[in-house]
Amino acid sequence: MIRPKANTNMLSLLYKPLLAACLLLGLFGLIWLRSSIVEVNYKIHDLEEKKMGALTDMKLLLANRAKLMSLERIDTSLQGKTVARRYADNEYVFPDRIKVVHIKRSKGPAPYNVSFNRRIQ
Repeated sequence: MIRPKANTNMLSLLYKPLLAACLLLGLFGLIWLRSSIVEVNYKIHDLEEKKMGALTDMKLLLANRAKLMSLERIDTSLQGKTVARRYADNEYVFPDRIKVVHIKRSKGPAPYNVSFNRRIQ
């Protein structure tokens, strides 16, 4: 008859609960890590929405500033001249259509139309 060692039996009784506790601790650690990652993703999404709102506000403010600056520049250019003011309650009044000159930009060099059917006589 073989006599079992008392130390081996004692260690196996100690290892099994320790292994089970480590597995449970690892499982709960993974669940906690995953939930914290999801929470961080939600926070990032909220911050991106705030950033987009701030960018649209900034664009609107820059457009408003450009509008006001252009009106100031027109106003200062007209103050030195004796031309009738074109403002009515801080609004720009467009001039008569007859006095407006339209200038078209050329689209670059274009080929000349050449016809071999007509000859110059």
